[in-house]
Amino acid sequence: MRDATLGRVRLGAVLLAGLSVAGLVGEVGTDSPAWNLLAYLALGGIAAGFVVTYVRRRTWVLDPIVLPALVAVAGSALRDPVSTVGLTMVLLLVQSLYGTTRAWAVRSVFGALSLPAALIAAPTPIGALVDVGRSVQMVPQIILVTVLTRAIYSALGKQEQAAARDALLARTGEEILAATQLDELPKIALAAAQELVRVSRGTGFLVVQREEGGLRVIAEGGLNPGLADRLLPETLLSAPASALHADAPRIRHWHVEELIPGARYRVLGATRELPDSLIDAFRTVGTQMRLGEANLRSHLELDHQANHDALTHLPTRAKFIRELIAAVDHREPGTVALLNIDLDDFKKVNDGYGHAAGDELLVQVAQRITEAGGERGVAGRLGGDEFVLLLTGLTEPAEAEKIAERLGRRLVEPMRLAMATVRVGASIGIALTEPGVKASELSRRADIAMYAAKARGKNRTEVFSADRHGAVARHRTLEDQLPYALERGELHVYYQPWMHLATGTWGGVEALLQWQHPTEGDVNCRELLELAERTGDIGTITAYFLRTVAAETAVMPGGDQLRLGVNLSPHQLLDHRFTDALLATLDECGLAPARVTLEIVESEQIDDPRARARLECLAASGVRIALDDFGTGYVSFASLRAFPIHQLKVDGSFLAGDPGALDLVLSVSTLLGTESIVQGVTSGDELAWLRETRATGVQGPHVAPILSGDEVAALLQKTATRPTK
Repeated sequence: MRDATLGRVRLGAVLLAGLSVAGLVGEVGTDSPAWNLLAYLALGGIAAGFVVTYVRRRTWVLDPIVLPALVAVAGSALRDPVSTVGLTMVLLLVQSLYGTTRAWAVRSVFGALSLPAALIAAPTPIGALVDVGRSVQMVPQIILVTVLTRAIYSALGKQEQAAARDALLARTGEEILAATQLDELPKIALAAAQELVRVSRGTGFLVVQREEGGLRVIAEGGLNPGLADRLLPETLLSAPASALHADAPRIRHWHVEELIPGARYRVLGATRELPDSLIDAFRTVGTQMRLGEANLRSHLELDHQANHDALTHLPTRAKFIRELIAAVDHREPGTVALLNIDLDDFKKVNDGYGHAAGDELLVQVAQRITEAGGERGVAGRLGGDEFVLLLTGLTEPAEAEKIAERLGRRLVEPMRLAMATVRVGASIGIALTEPGVKASELSRRADIAMYAAKARGKNRTEVFSADRHGAVARHRTLEDQLPYALERGELHVYYQPWMHLATGTWGGVEALLQWQHPTEGDVNCRELLELAERTGDIGTITAYFLRTVAAETAVMPGGDQLRLGVNLSPHQLLDHRFTDALLATLDECGLAPARVTLEIVESEQIDDPRARARLECLAASGVRIALDDFGTGYVSFASLRAFPIHQLKVDGSFLAGDPGALDLVLSVSTLLGTESIVQGVTSGDELAWLRETRATGVQGPHVAPILSGDEVAALLQKTATRPTK
């Protein structure tokens, strides 16, 4: 590193010296042509020496002899040898800007002697008569000029070193602040210390660590590289000059400083008195490292807290997803696998022993998953009892399955908790990367495989396959995208009228909500309600359904009196908020409760006392209750008598079976005093047969297909509420 000011001073000195030498070319003029030629060569050699010294930025070892000799030769051939004074002065001026003080003193002595030597050697009569004493009188002036020049050089050198140290410390501080790993900091500090001794000539340092038997050298700079990792005696701290005499004989001044109390020390040495500025610079590097280490530790701790689960210390969802994306994007297909791990029977531990025991269990599970992944695995916790394991560097697909099976066996082993020893298992889904499969799709596949494993039983492993898991994949896709179906306009309401057998008039319509998915096809009303229950969107979708039905039927011929059948999920009856929410929605939509028939399929939920209480509340408000697909469930006659049932919708499968079975089912309706609507009528023969039974109404493709709102309105307008019999 060279200071710009010193460089400019040296360049100026070289240019001045060159002009001086060039000006003396015309002054050469002795009677001897040979002597004149020798003088020209000497002037050229002097100029070349100045240029070489500037370019090399140091003097040649023979400069103290060669250049003064050339000055003497050139000066002796001048018409006025006293002009040699200027040549001597530029020589000393240039050489004062290079080298050590001792070398400068030697060059100054020989340079000063070049003036009298030139006068004595002059072959002209003038040279013979000149009083050598005149030259002696000028020597002090020449020495004064070179001393002043040397003082300028020393000042600029110190400024150069100070600037170099300041720049180095600033750069070191920036590098330490930019470091992201703790192990980077010692390397940065060592490089800075080595650079400090390089710009401070004649200095060196050691960093030693106390251990059994002495002091181990852990860092070295500017001294003997052979000292690295050497064990030195304890006397190094009290008498470093004696302990290091063989390895650093030129270093006479030492400074020992404790870095870590009783453990680590820095030994700084120099050939001359150690300047305080250098000691302070080393201390600054140490301070920068300690502050950087504290800052980085705090940053890493905060980063760890933000990106790792507080309980298990595994990566959180966000951090794990970043790891997953990086692995999928940068590794070969087939070498990466994702394991989705869901614990079996974890709820039993939580409920039986409390959440503290559940937390203990999760910590042990996290440890076992991490151990199973080994060096190639990255474990994560997505939440609750759901974990993931990312495997990289796989050589074959079967390798992931083997690891998953070992993990499954490990997880089923007993776990000792504070309150008890428990056993759980895990359902593990595996998905392997393939060409074109992104991280999001890989995660979805592992999730699907996990659900498939859980469906098969506890403590199982399942590898995703499009052939085997297509149905599960479809359900997962629908569940993921159902919350967005409304805003995308993919939900549509359709209607299927039903007819009174006795009068041949339309008795009402069953409103059906259908999801027209762009890639998975149509999702019927029953499946849609089941999906909405699982995703928690049932309330939003039911409200949308009722509002749409109210708006569309309001503009139909006789629509304000049209009876509306609305499908309902049995699980909704277990929600204590359902009754109030439904009645509030009907009131908001302007739908009279008496026009609405809630159609519920037979299931175990409707036999629940809570469901019965809500059905009674709805019936008391005027809402009619229909039991859909009647005859296919298990509800007993006693239970039916306890329900406020207004309509039985008989499943269409009875049309193809024993006529006696249909008659038996219809007799239940007669005993209960309810309407009986037979569904699935597909032909005129079936319709004619049903006219001879106790059925009160019919519904099916032969009676009327499923229609849009506009088509139902047109049908009602055309038939004036009376269909063709």
